Amino acid sequence: MKKSMISLITVAVLAAVGLSFSTHVSAATKKDDNYAITTRQVKAGKVTLPANTRVFVWYKSTRNHQTYASIDLLSMSYRIRHTTKATSITIPYSHNLKTVKGRYPNPICIGKGHQLTTQSAWTKTPKLTFTADNRVEYFANGNFDQKPISSTMITKTKQKGHITYYYAKKNMLKLPDKRISKTGNYQYRLTVQRNKVVLGALSISYSVGSSTNYFYAPTLNA
Repeated sequence: MKKSMISLITVAVLAAVGLSFSTHVSAATKKDDNYAITTRQVKAGKVTLPANTRVFVWYKSTRNHQTYASIDLLSMSYRIRHTTKATSITIPYSHNLKTVKGRYPNPICIGKGHQLTTQSAWTKTPKLTFTADNRVEYFANGNFDQKPISSTMITKTKQKGHITYYYAKKNMLKLPDKRISKTGNYQYRLTVQRNKVVLGALSISYSVGSSTNYFYAPTLNA
């Protein structure tokens, strides 16, 4: 299995069971140190992170009295991660990043329409990803290494219990979003509900847009 798929499966699992990527950040905190926003355009090898891009920081390290951040590329949108085979980049934190205040839903990846009973089922199924840099992407053939058929910028997220609302200024192509306004940055809303977790199950179901439109994420049992 490709590293990108392994990472995105891990992302799906952690989000589905409600775990944080970092054990020192609890759900009760008002500040999530795992997220940061670029303060300017940042280049590292073949990767370019535009200014004002939200990124997921795996960890921080210190060398020669300077703090560095390891940025997870596999939780980023296709437009950023497709330029390299690397799974992460390391950049100086100071002058490049600022910590994001508030709590945000973890990046997730879910597969459409089939409970995950085999690895081949997961590999081939169409997938929906919610990325660290605020995009929702749809991969019709399940291949993350190909350009998604839909990629929409998320302007706002709102979480209430097991339901997450994703808002966008533009229609989320191929996705069952709902138009709720004719003007502004929050014209469209996509509702994603994490359904009841069954102990020992190979997958967790999500209802996307409606109660009967199922997507699935693998669990630690898969």
